[in-house]
Amino acid sequence: MFAETLREIASKMENVYCVLLMGMDGLPIERVIVDDSLNIELLTAEFTTVLRLTNHTAAEVNAGALDEIIIVSEKMTLLTKNITSDYLLLMILSQDCNIGKARFELKKAKYTLEKEFV
Repeated sequence: MFAETLREIASKMENVYCVLLMGMDGLPIERVIVDDSLNIELLTAEFTTVLRLTNHTAAEVNAGALDEIIIVSEKMTLLTKNITSDYLLLMILSQDCNIGKARFELKKAKYTLEKEFV
């Protein structure tokens, strides 16, 4: 079911490199790689550090649990959508992506997948 949901997201998006379901530990549970020109393993490993620091910072300032993170760089856009406090969806897209559509697709997927983690 996880792979099917990720493939559905990827098929609806243009300019997507990959969509992953992963734990906060950085280990992917399932992934769909559309364009393997990026080192996805390195990106997810490094991004997990940023995610942990951001979660920690949000807790320290009593901002509440993180729901979504968007990082836009010169060459790519990374979006996360938390499913639970331990699992999240990560989408990596090219810089000319439709962020609104990507956020919408991740939100739909969250509601589809969250019942599997409760």
